[in-house]
Amino acid sequence: MIKFFRRIRQRLLSDRSFGNYILYAVGEILLVMIGILLALQVNEWNNDRIDGKREQTILKNLQVDFKNNINNLEDVFNSFMGAYEASVTLLEVIKDDDVIDPKEIEKLIDDIINKTKSMDLITGSIDEIFNTGSLHLIRDPVLRREISNWSYYFSDTDDDVVIYKDYLFETFIPSLTDKVILRNMAVPEYFEKDLFKKKITSSRFTVDYNKIIRTVEFENEVYNNALNYMYVINSYKVFGNYLKSTLDLIEASIK
Repeated sequence: MIKFFRRIRQRLLSDRSFGNYILYAVGEILLVMIGILLALQVNEWNNDRIDGKREQTILKNLQVDFKNNINNLEDVFNSFMGAYEASVTLLEVIKDDDVIDPKEIEKLIDDIINKTKSMDLITGSIDEIFNTGSLHLIRDPVLRREISNWSYYFSDTDDDVVIYKDYLFETFIPSLTDKVILRNMAVPEYFEKDLFKKKITSSRFTVDYNKIIRTVEFENEVYNNALNYMYVINSYKVFGNYLKSTLDLIEASIK
């Protein structure tokens, strides 16, 4: 092909047909430009195809992580709701004049301090997006915005969890040492079965719960702890809604 155009150029020069040569030169330039544009177009198409494959891989990884996180968060949400309901029940027992059943109190305290679960999120796919700067590969602008909001929802939820933990472990549980027989509570269910061969026996001490827990101080401590549960539960609800709506966008973009 190159020899063909070279022969034409040489013939035009030998014929001294300057006007035709100019036309030929312009045509040759146009052909070169068209070739460059086609090459760029093919390269752009190839890059789009590669980016599209990368996007689909990212979306499928996000789908798996978000589904697992939604299931985990629902489990955690239910555990906190149980602790909150036990707190409300305990507040009513404190307010009532009925004779207190020690086993009921110990069961309620156990539900309040031992039954909540931690929010163990899977963040591998999200971390990869932010660490590699791959967010631009997500073509849906709404989904891209929601993914970029991950840190806001996670941090906002974590703030309430930190406040709840600080109060629970630094104030509420220490206040129980002279009010409740903690030894009589059941061993947490999440321990491995048959891990501990020697069991903890019940305490020989007795406590008159009718006098000890029916105080303004203890009622306030239970109430403040319950209020912290309410904040966490609300944050989990908001975070859960974010995960579900974002998952819908992710699945709508998967081909």
